[in-house]
Amino acid sequence: MNGTRTTERAAAPPVPADIPGTPSGAVSGWRLVVTGISARARAARDLDGLWLTPGTRAALPDGALVLAVDVHDAPRRWTITALRVTPGGLEEAGRWQRRSPLGPREVTALRALLAGDAAGHTVRVLAEPNPAPAVCRSCGEALPAGQGLAHRTPAGPVTTCRPCPVPPFGVNPDAGRCADCSGWVTAGEGLLAPAPGAPGRYRPVHHNCPDQPLPGPPLRAATWCTECRTTIAAGTGYWDRGPHHAPGHCARPDDGLPRWSLRVPARESTDWAPGQVRRIRHTPTAGEPALPEGLPGGRILADTGYMTVLAHVLDTRTTSGGTFALVRAATWMEAVPLLAAEFDQALATRPDGGTFLARQVVERICGDTGWVAEITGHDPRHGLTRKFLRPQTDYDQADARGHRGVLDAWTLRPRRVYEVSSPLGPPAKDWRAVRARLGRRARVTAEHRAFVRVTAEGDIVEITEEEVQAWLAVALEWMS
Repeated sequence: MNGTRTTERAAAPPVPADIPGTPSGAVSGWRLVVTGISARARAARDLDGLWLTPGTRAALPDGALVLAVDVHDAPRRWTITALRVTPGGLEEAGRWQRRSPLGPREVTALRALLAGDAAGHTVRVLAEPNPAPAVCRSCGEALPAGQGLAHRTPAGPVTTCRPCPVPPFGVNPDAGRCADCSGWVTAGEGLLAPAPGAPGRYRPVHHNCPDQPLPGPPLRAATWCTECRTTIAAGTGYWDRGPHHAPGHCARPDDGLPRWSLRVPARESTDWAPGQVRRIRHTPTAGEPALPEGLPGGRILADTGYMTVLAHVLDTRTTSGGTFALVRAATWMEAVPLLAAEFDQALATRPDGGTFLARQVVERICGDTGWVAEITGHDPRHGLTRKFLRPQTDYDQADARGHRGVLDAWTLRPRRVYEVSSPLGPPAKDWRAVRARLGRRARVTAEHRAFVRVTAEGDIVEITEEEVQAWLAVALEWMS
């Protein structure tokens, strides 16, 4: 007989069942959850399954087959009982009396009773007979050895009478939601109790459930509510897929203006002080309202809801994940100075009437290449939408290995903005070893990136990202 180690895997809905103990008059016995019977099986040694101690309480899959064999003396005989697991417990499916151990006739009958998915059946032991005299934790009755059940719990074995349920006990070692009120119980501040509808599982429970328990773990630091976008004092809110006020404590702002929380770009972290007005770009999360019409500087940039709007900074906080800002939509009075500055910048960077084409040339260095991309709009993930252009490559001045002298060229048009990336030499001294270790496409030089445009005279000049944004703000007026 092959004994398989008892494991815990979700193969079927578990059913709590009491495995029969050894009856009076029997000198020995064994219990087996049968998981397989080979075609040539003729005796008990040919059965595959999971061993259980007589008198154990276990969670078994619906339809599992339990074999109980008891040996009697004077006269010597074997009682063989086949039990099937049903939603209501164990039901007898067959019984045989023999003067010898399990034989071919019984093996054939067991094969007919075996479920088709028996090979995937598993067992989770919930309780075993108490090995020593104990006292029932529920009713206080004295229990001789083997007369009660020692339940396996996170706090150790808990012994009860067989009819008695497991009462709340010990101190909860882990935090979780209360089994009674579903409020949050901090580790060490409650008790353990059986989880409803989950045999062998235990959940924390309050000593005395509060009138308004927090549905999630308390917040240790002050932050902003996901629902109302106002500040939550430390220790007063809870976390549940985001920070929330305690139930019934959300305070909707009276101004009616939408609010957002967003990550501050690292290069601008020193400029986001409360009270400033900044242009933000944001994609509303699931359930967050879209950008209302009529807000100062408000524009939808993509079908995904990616938007831009002028926002008033209310608060900032810095965590290990970066700096975050709480903002609301700016009023027209607050937005006037920034709108005027943006208008002046748009006039200063407006496209001219130039018609000359320009040539952008980038030399390859030890296999590292450059690229040119036309900026065509905004992107929620990368900030800007880029259309990469195909280069024309010139090998006339290249050396024998192509490490120097290979030129890539692109034609740039006026009334457009581009981003250019080019390698900066010299390469790393061990660049060959770097390529051998990381692959042929590993970069071995530094990279220079810049935004550029073509002037009326056909010259290529660098511009700032703010100028790019100003061009894109009126792109529909000049792109053709």
